[in-house]
Amino acid sequence: MPRADEMTGRNDNEKIVLGFFQNLMKKDLNAFADLWADDAVQDMPFAAGVDGLESTWHGKETLLRHYNKSIPNRRDHVFHIDHLHQTADPDVIVVEARGKSTVGETGRLYDQRYVFIFKLRDGKIVLNREHFNPIIFQKAFDGFTVGVGGKH
Repeated sequence: MPRADEMTGRNDNEKIVLGFFQNLMKKDLNAFADLWADDAVQDMPFAAGVDGLESTWHGKETLLRHYNKSIPNRRDHVFHIDHLHQTADPDVIVVEARGKSTVGETGRLYDQRYVFIFKLRDGKIVLNREHFNPIIFQKAFDGFTVGVGGKH
């Protein structure tokens, strides 16, 4: 499985989706912000019930607040892409990925498997539905929460 920063998208939407992972790996949060529509939504259905982590963020400003809190202190942040699936709708892309990093606030390894469903409009991400294991999240973050309402 290749690293996200070793991949090139086959079309503009794939390039945008790969940019999501590549910019997080580089901690280039300005380029990351440029990927999102103003009315974007990040939905994390398996995060329901995780203390301090809202399961849905509405609006670019809200979701960028989260990423600006959680990403700068990550170390050795790498995404490997298992599969990047085109769908019948060219504006919907499904990505199976693995992310690995060290959480700076806890020193713990965060080794997570994901399924992302991205929806794009006019060259911007309007929806990121991120499926992940909340137990792995809780163990890595050990009470340090990064959501908009989190303790951090």
